[in-house]
Amino acid sequence: AAAMDERTLKMYERLTAGGGEFAHVKTVGVIGAGVSGLQVARALLARGYSVTVFEKAPNVGGLWRENYHSYGVQVPREQYEFPDFPFETVPRGMLPNGGQTHKYICAYADHHKLIPHIRLNTAVVALKERSGQKGWVFQLGEGGAEEFDFAVIANGMYSQEVFMPAWTEKRGEFDGTIIHSSQYLTPDIARGKKVLVIGSAKSAIDIAVDTAKVSGSPPTLLFRGAHWCTPLKLFGIIPYQHIFLSRFGQALVSWYKGPWPVGAPRIHTVLSYILFPLMWLAFRAVELLFKIQRGHWGIFAPKLDVVADFYGYAHLMDTRFIDAWRKGDLVGKRDEVKRLVKGGAETESGELIEADIIICATGFDKNYNYMPAKIRESLMLEKDGLYLYRHILPANVRDINLAFCGSECASVCNIMTYGLHAEWISRLLSGGVALPSEEEMRAECEVMKAWKRSWMPETSKRANLVMLHQTHYHDQLLRDMGEAPGRKGCLSEWFCPYEPADYSGIITSR
Repeated sequence: AAAMDERTLKMYERLTAGGGEFAHVKTVGVIGAGVSGLQVARALLARGYSVTVFEKAPNVGGLWRENYHSYGVQVPREQYEFPDFPFETVPRGMLPNGGQTHKYICAYADHHKLIPHIRLNTAVVALKERSGQKGWVFQLGEGGAEEFDFAVIANGMYSQEVFMPAWTEKRGEFDGTIIHSSQYLTPDIARGKKVLVIGSAKSAIDIAVDTAKVSGSPPTLLFRGAHWCTPLKLFGIIPYQHIFLSRFGQALVSWYKGPWPVGAPRIHTVLSYILFPLMWLAFRAVELLFKIQRGHWGIFAPKLDVVADFYGYAHLMDTRFIDAWRKGDLVGKRDEVKRLVKGGAETESGELIEADIIICATGFDKNYNYMPAKIRESLMLEKDGLYLYRHILPANVRDINLAFCGSECASVCNIMTYGLHAEWISRLLSGGVALPSEEEMRAECEVMKAWKRSWMPETSKRANLVMLHQTHYHDQLLRDMGEAPGRKGCLSEWFCPYEPADYSGIITSR
């Protein structure tokens, strides 16, 4: 305890010397005007910083500005709203569609008078270190450049470069259309046609169901592996968030896969050893329930256990897909495209799938080429993603004055997580959050890396995953800021799901 007290004292001594180690920061440049960029702009403006947000699109909203037809929020609206700006246009318990969500985000920007601080239609093509002093030069696509004391990357988890399979580059005799899911903006492009959808996550399933209404024959959903679809209501009665997003639900996950390595109560580590056999049985029962509710049999049977799969390929679904599949309105095939041929695609098993249009719901790639090569080399960027302190800071932040808000973190309720990121960054710059040494920050990243790699599936975004451990992660951010983690009371603290409204008032108001 004495050692911990001494370390804490040293951390806070840094804050009292010269007004804090980031006292030089007066101007901040932010890349991206989605739900993370808007919240960090609001938090920084509230503390008196000069903030400019650069957004390459003609409007705010990030991926909610425009996406595939029929896209929408996976969770009920009370799980997807800004912490102190209620989503009042959609009833509680309902899932907002993409258009409703975008209007809500625009209303948030207007309400907090953020638009004057946003440069729309302005892409940041490169960041360069400022000469002679800490900070950055933002090189803009329009040819100009602007300097800032600090940079925040808030360009999102899923809105960078589209990923297309290698076989799409060799069309051969195929004379049909090939598009990415983000380009599926209207069902008219599939009307009366033979449709092949590549993928098995939410966007692929949404598009397969949507095209089935207009295609000339049942569309084919082609996928390498099946993934668990979490029902919105377990047994058709209990909302999923009451099981998985409460403290009790997080305890169950912690006792099965281990607690969040940084900030979770130590008792969970002990209980994870004692209760693991019971939890193993409990989650087999969960898998059986999901199989019954979502048809996870045969080709739709996932290989990973339900919790590990959720951390690699999470999606929540209503009954539309299983209903369409059972009625024969769409066809599912577990295979891969080998090559394109005349009239469609040949699979690895030798089957010919006829198609006039192929829609690749194959996700996005991250690109860090806008950063100087020296900076990219200093980041903990590995094949499974970018490992950051608290999922926000590179360990050498004191040298490079750079933070990530939301773009390197995936939780179930990401709009809530990104709001806490925003306030954490604003308090860091203003002296309200103390950082440990760079060695300690790197050590924490290594602990997190080892833990994630011990059980999470290998994906390009594994470093970013928080998911069902989000409450303990949020607790740690709150403790960093000197706020009480417990936001509810008595039994509700343990058995009711945490919602964005529970964190209302954390972000400073202007």
